[in-house]
Amino acid sequence: MNRILLALMVALGLCLASCDKEPGLDQSCLVVEGWIEDGGFPVVILTQSVPAFTKYKPQDVLKDYIVRWAWVAVTDGTDTVVLTGKYAPGYFPPFIYTTSRMRGQSGKSYTLIVKNGQMQATATTTIPARPSNGTFKVEPCEDNDSLYQIIACFKDDPATKNYYQFFTRVGLSTKQYLASYLGSVDDAILGPETRMPVYRGHHMTNDSYTPYYTLHDSVSVKFAQVDEAAYQFWDGYTKLLSLSGNLFLSSHSSLLTNIDGGMGYWCGYGAITADIVIADSVKAMPPAAGKRP
Repeated sequence: MNRILLALMVALGLCLASCDKEPGLDQSCLVVEGWIEDGGFPVVILTQSVPAFTKYKPQDVLKDYIVRWAWVAVTDGTDTVVLTGKYAPGYFPPFIYTTSRMRGQSGKSYTLIVKNGQMQATATTTIPARPSNGTFKVEPCEDNDSLYQIIACFKDDPATKNYYQFFTRVGLSTKQYLASYLGSVDDAILGPETRMPVYRGHHMTNDSYTPYYTLHDSVSVKFAQVDEAAYQFWDGYTKLLSLSGNLFLSSHSSLLTNIDGGMGYWCGYGAITADIVIADSVKAMPPAAGKRP
């Protein structure tokens, strides 16, 4: 992956490699981040990629690559709704397209259509059913008594093929969930009962990152069932993110996308959420063996 293109995608909140659907690296194309949940309204964030051979630009001018005047619509095959663009603090970048005239329903497919000048992108996703179960608990990290981890426990139905994705949102200043690090799950590797960590999502504008949580964190965990295309995107995204910071193990593979005419993702989620205050969970923990309460 070209490291200038990588730097742009970091600044815009995505880390995307080139694919056969994209224009050449010397051209700009649409970057789509979009989702629709069971019971929720569609949300779409649009940017344009900076051509890979463009002279370096500081982050404060990358706001010029936010797409604010596109025509964006979602159709379920019966109804078509045009989304409205608006300033939205709590998202990155802080400009989204959305509507209150359409709510997602599990089992239905939704097609996204984006037009911006000569650029046009489309994508289709399906909203699976919500997970039927899922509980979360907080545990201290073994090697650090000031950090904590969140553990998810759930059962998978072996009679159906399922894909899962975990997301996290830390703090009250943001509305945007980030994909949990290593949070993509194919049920082919699951047993009757699963216990797995839910790591903090990695916002790539942060200078430092830990997958764990502190005593002062308030965390919202989203446990979503997704279709295969969404699973492939988020699984590839996590792997690419892991390798992008390693000079010796950089990835040259393309990140799969379901966007025809651009890059990024349009995903349907059947999700349940859990709000966790780390300090409250720690207070409720039984004292460790050999220690007095």
